Amino acid sequence: MLTIHPLLQAVEDQITASGLAQEYAGFLAFFGVFGALGFRWFVLRRTAARQPDAAIPDSPIAASLASAEVGAASIGIVGALFMLMNLLMAMSARAADKGISFADAAAAGGTKTIVSCLFVLLFLASFAAAFKKLRAGWTVAALTGIAYVFQSITTGKWTGLINPLHEAAASLWLGSLFVLVVVGLPVILRCVISSDQRGALVADMVADFSNLAIGAALLLVVTGITTAWRHLKYVSALWTTPYGYTFDIKLVFVAIVVALGAWNWRRMRPRLGTEAAAHQIRRSAKFELSFAAIVLLITGVLVSLPAPRLPIP
Repeated sequence: MLTIHPLLQAVEDQITASGLAQEYAGFLAFFGVFGALGFRWFVLRRTAARQPDAAIPDSPIAASLASAEVGAASIGIVGALFMLMNLLMAMSARAADKGISFADAAAAGGTKTIVSCLFVLLFLASFAAAFKKLRAGWTVAALTGIAYVFQSITTGKWTGLINPLHEAAASLWLGSLFVLVVVGLPVILRCVISSDQRGALVADMVADFSNLAIGAALLLVVTGITTAWRHLKYVSALWTTPYGYTFDIKLVFVAIVVALGAWNWRRMRPRLGTEAAAHQIRRSAKFELSFAAIVLLITGVLVSLPAPRLPIP
């Protein structure tokens, strides 16, 4: 007869499909919103600044970069919709737990719910404006994103910044990579310019993304270590608690993602400059994103578990 390890059984008992879906929706919201912002402000904008033809409205390069910007805005809209879904799921769960109506659950959220709704509306409106090629939309979206991450400052709880910064850092790295792979590179590879020009343009775009990824990864490490220490509390929790056991599994897949990112940076990026190399790094980046999706799933399980308690002396 098949038996389940006690640690795994404890994890299974703590997880619900609705709870996991809610957490995953929240992660996708961050990745969509901040991935779009990271790609536009730190990748696309810098790449365009180095292209002389980008200033010529009717040039193929200008048209391609504008198309990539619209594509990034559409992903930002999807992220904002996931944010709305996460908010609605949270209110629905609150209503179910307390045995009250959805309207009463929304009212019970008070100011927090109102602020969350305001952020969703601002993100939707700003990304919709950016989708319509209104540059002010990107500025409003960026300011809204900064306010969203740092909103806990108003409560005076500086420790409340750690998780939002951690999620924003992950999104600026992997979310921007997603936008690069899904929107940026395909648009450039379809551009009506010579093959050599396409290869060189992809190399510029990947180089700009690499700079963003390195900075975001450093912030991710700092906030990740801080978060882990605050939740684990003692080292032996890594192998004696369901939270620690799940955290260990997450670390394995995070290491794989980091290794793949390092491979793309050290091995694939220097080869760029040709269209063939551009297709190769796009395939490699897709592989990196597939493991990142697994990390998100494991993280959804992790945040659904109670943090370990200090052992009683």
